[in-house]
Order: sequence, then structure tokens, then C-alpha cells
Amino acid sequence: MGAEADLIRLCQRAGLDDGQRALLEAVLASTDAEAVLTQHVTSAPTAVAAIARAQSALESRGRPGRSKPQPYNTPTLALIVDARETLEDLEPHIPTGRLDDAVDALKNIEAGGPTGLNSTADCAAQATLLAARAAEVHTAVAEGFAAAWQGTAQPDTRERLALELSALCVMEGRQHQLLNDDIRTALSRSTFDTDELLQVLLPVERDFQVAVVVEGTSRLELLTALVDPAAAVTSIAPGAPMAGWGSATADLRALADLAEAASAARRTWSGDQAGGHTLLTFTVRARDLGAAALQGRRLASESLDQYVAGQRVAEIRLRPETLAHDPHSRRTLKVAVPVLGTGTARPLTTNWPPTLRESLRTAHVARVTEAPTTAAGLCWAALEALDVKSPDTGTLGRALSLQATRQQVIDLHQRTRTAAAAQASAARTAHRAAQRAADQLEAAASAAQQHHAAVLAEKATAARATELRLRAVLERALEAQSHHAVVDTWTSVGDDGLLRDPNRWLDAFAPPPDAEPALRVAADALAALTGHIGGETANRLRTWRARLADPDSFADWIDETAARFKKNLDWLYALRNTALHDGRFVSATDLLDVHAGRALVDLTLEFMGNWYRHEVNAEPEQVGLTAVGAIAHLADRQQALVTALRSGTPTRWNVTRLTSPTSSGWRRA
Repeated sequence: MGAEADLIRLCQRAGLDDGQRALLEAVLASTDAEAVLTQHVTSAPTAVAAIARAQSALESRGRPGRSKPQPYNTPTLALIVDARETLEDLEPHIPTGRLDDAVDALKNIEAGGPTGLNSTADCAAQATLLAARAAEVHTAVAEGFAAAWQGTAQPDTRERLALELSALCVMEGRQHQLLNDDIRTALSRSTFDTDELLQVLLPVERDFQVAVVVEGTSRLELLTALVDPAAAVTSIAPGAPMAGWGSATADLRALADLAEAASAARRTWSGDQAGGHTLLTFTVRARDLGAAALQGRRLASESLDQYVAGQRVAEIRLRPETLAHDPHSRRTLKVAVPVLGTGTARPLTTNWPPTLRESLRTAHVARVTEAPTTAAGLCWAALEALDVKSPDTGTLGRALSLQATRQQVIDLHQRTRTAAAAQASAARTAHRAAQRAADQLEAAASAAQQHHAAVLAEKATAARATELRLRAVLERALEAQSHHAVVDTWTSVGDDGLLRDPNRWLDAFAPPPDAEPALRVAADALAALTGHIGGETANRLRTWRARLADPDSFADWIDETAARFKKNLDWLYALRNTALHDGRFVSATDLLDVHAGRALVDLTLEFMGNWYRHEVNAEPEQVGLTAVGAIAHLADRQQALVTALRSGTPTRWNVTRLTSPTSSGWRRA
């Protein structure tokens, strides 16, 4: 809550209006790797990702010498169609004509049909053309975002452009914490114009220095012959002098010392004398330190492919620690891959059927695999271990849309609590500072000599006016908290903030005509709260209040979410083929893809774990289902819910047991 309050305060100090604050919050929320899947940009249909995936598929098919180019014609054509449709959806939010060339290029490829994708040379040429069009789309998105920032764009335009820019940030490797820090640093300055905003979100690529540790050898011969000369790769043996790192030399030496200590500990433990290690340093071009660290590890790992192939029995690998250095700002970043981050670990459930162990194992391997495209391909393998096949993506997509609905509703509760508390905290801090400043100036004016008193009195008057304005802001924030307290009373949320009965939170959005008085009061309080808090959370509350009040709109959202999941699953299947069957390990969207793949597996295992955890209490016809049987059952349940919503019959659906085997999921007892 403290970090969010600080962001609100910084936005106010920088003079941002509520729409601009919402834009920034939307970008930060949708690039946060810890966000729920349906809030992360990977689940959104963005044009920058769609055209990049179409280009990647064509590039893969354009590789010479492949007996069965991947992906096959039909899924590749589906990607072309999806890219064209997604760009056309974006057109109303972008200055007129900016996407015409990209749309025309996709239409021309689409017109050739599946047979137009048979020629390797044609696919390669089309991939080259789409790469140029994709760059134009990136520029158009940045321009559209800048226009939305400066003008009075509609909420749907702001939301769409925030997602498009977020997708660009993730594709370019922007690390969320660094992006967050950069935004806060920029807000703390006296000015914050549009050019600076874009520079903060997507900095110009520049040179960074990266250092990694290679275990299993103390010397890598002929290294410079394997790496682009621009990388200026250097291998530093233990004890060798270090130069060229300026202020980061001490950090580089610390990394070398850590590697030496780890190597010595390994020798002491196992008696392995054949190991050894060496330090690799090189230069990469990236947009921030986090992207540089990831890119540097990828460069080092790909270089090691040659040495692993040449050493039949040796294991040569990277240690987790990486150092990145920005010579311009003199900042450094120390990272360890993978990131570890939990105190107590608990199993999802102890009731997994033995037949699902293969999926759990593959999901674990996908989680710890560093190469993004390979990890994404393994995510499909984890789903396939549940006996999910490529024709089943629509069925799994419908089941996932149920869990996503539950996820959205519960996540919005937590976001609302946090936003209300953060807004009050920010307002209280700002008012306290203004009151102190006004009091001090008034006291100084009273004590000053006559020729200084008039000047100080004028300043004191202005300061008191600011204090009164901020007092009104504080009072409004405290009103929001009081409204939220009424909602908490209805939902029975305690001091711990846990939502124990999601159905009561759901009912406050759209109470039935015969609602009891306490629910009516809670619904009125939620409506008032929506008008009192600002930023991206207020936009989400308005969207969900309108959606849940209109059954047809809600049914549309569920179906659209299922369709998005199907497209993401189809792409995951294509990635499995290109990565694991065809050996492709790089694509423009691989950082988006690996997050989406892992999140799709996580969401699937989340509802499967819930299913098997409660299976002992299930209805007889829902006991003993296989994984695909349970998925099919939930897909049918999704269709039943959508049908009920569209029928016009009042339906109080059950968000608490939406994916549970102990009820129908959408009717309440």
C-alpha cells in the first residue's frame, strides 16, 4: 500500500490529471509479472504482439532446407488473419492512416490462402516485409499513446493504448521494477512532458556491460571467433586483473570472489577437481539494465552451445548470478536467475491423481527453464501431459474463462482495498506537509520585521490556500474509506483483508431487485466509492459494475475471454512445434510468450487442483473424471452460464464455487 500511496502523491506533485495517472497505473499493472493472468498484457489481444507472431511464423517457414516447415500452413494463415483483425480493431484508436500499410500487407498475404505459404522464398520475403510493417506499428502505438496522454481520449482508447505500449515494454525486455523506478524518478522532477514519458517507458537502446560466470571450465578457447565483435567478449580467469568497468569494478570483483568461493565449496563437498570456472564479460545493446542482463545471459548461453557440443562428457553451464552495468549512469544491477521468492511453500493440493504427475513435472521443468521459447514450448507439453491436444484448445479456453472470471472478481476486491487505503495515505501525507508549511510561514510572517512581513504574508496566504485545497482532497479520500468500510461490513472482511465469501462482494456490484437492505446499502457505498477513488482501479470498478449489471455484456466478456485463451493456446502449440521440433529458440515475442505459457499452465493447474482437492465431496457424476474429462465438464458449465446470462432470466451465479466439483458452479443453493 505504501508504494501505491507514494505513486499517487508523485502523480499529484507532477500535476497529472486522473486520466494520465490511470494510463501510468495501467502500464505498470499490465507489465507486472506478479499480476493475475487476465490483468497482465499477455492475455490481451495487442496488435504489436499479433503482427510480431505472424512475422515470426513466416520467418520460421522461410528457413531453407526444412522438410516440414513449422508452423504448418493453416495455423500460420490463422496468425495472419488474427494480426489483420487485431490491427483493424486498433485503427479507431490511432491517427487515421497510420496502420494502412501494415493492414494491406497482411491482406495481401491472406489473399494467397494456405497455398500461398508453400514457398520458402515467398515466406522469407513476406517475413522481411512484415518486420518493416511491425516497426511502423510500434511507432504508431507510441504516437497514439502520446496523443492519449496529451488529449482527452475516451477510456477505451486509453486502455487499449496502455496495453499496446505495455506489450512493447515486455517484448523489449523492460524489467518491471526498473520501469516502476524510472517512472517514479521522472515524476519526482519538476517537469514531465510527453517526450520524456516515452523516453522513460521505452528508452533508446544503448550499450551495457554484462558479466556472467561459466562453471565447468577455467578457459574458453576461440571465444572471440564465436561472438559478434561488437560484443567485445572477454574471458577473465580466476585471479586475473579486471579493467574497463570503471565504478563497477568492485562489483565485478565481488562476482569473481563469489564464483571462486562456490567453486571451492563444490570441490570440498564432492572432491570434483575437474571443474573450474571463468568470468565472461561483454557488451550488449538494450533498453535498461534488466533487459541487458537477460540479453547477456542469452548471448553467453548460446555461445556455450558450441563448447558443450565439443565436450562429450563435460557439463558447462552458467551460474545464476549476473552483473549488468550502465557506463552512462554508472548504475549496476545484480540479479540471480531464476528469482527465488517465497517463505513457506505449500503444495497446491495433496490429492493429485497419479496420472497427473507427468503434467506437474513438466510444468516444473518449464518454470525453471531459462530459455524463453523452449520454456514456452514445454508449457504446451505440460498441458499435453493432461491429455489436452491441439483440437481441445477451445474446450480448455472455455474452462479457463471460468477461472479467469473468478480471478478477476477476487483480484478487483484486493485492488480496491489497496487503492482506497493508498489514496487516503497519500492525501494525509500531502496535507500534513502543506499544513506544516503554512503554519511555519504564518509564524514567520508574524515575527518578521515590517519590510519582510508583507512578502512572507503573501507566501503564507498562498500556502494556506494550498493547505485548504489538500484538506478537501483528504476529506474526499476519507469519505472513500468510509464507503469502503460499509462494503467491508457487508462482505465480512476482517482486519486481515481476506475475502472469505466472494459472492457477497459480487452481489454488491449488481444487487437483485429483492435485495435485503444491508446489501442495498453496500451497493450504494460501492457506487459512491467508485466516484471517490481515481486512477486505473476506478476505471476497473466502473467497467465491472457496468458489466455485471448487463448480463449480455457479461456473457460477451466471458466468451471473448475464452476466445483469447484459445488463440493463446493455439500459439503455444505452434511454439511447441517451432521450438522443440524445429529448433527455433528466438522470436520477437518470446518474453511475452514464456510469461503467457507459464501463466496458462498455472491457471489450468489452479482450477484442476481445486477440482481434485474437493472431489471427495463431489456429486457422483463428477467423481473420478480424468483431467480432460474435468476440463470438458467445466467447458460445458461455462456454456451453461453464458446461456443463462443471455436468457434474460435473473441468475445469481456462484463465484465461490465456479470451478468446483461440489456444485453446478453457477447456481447457488
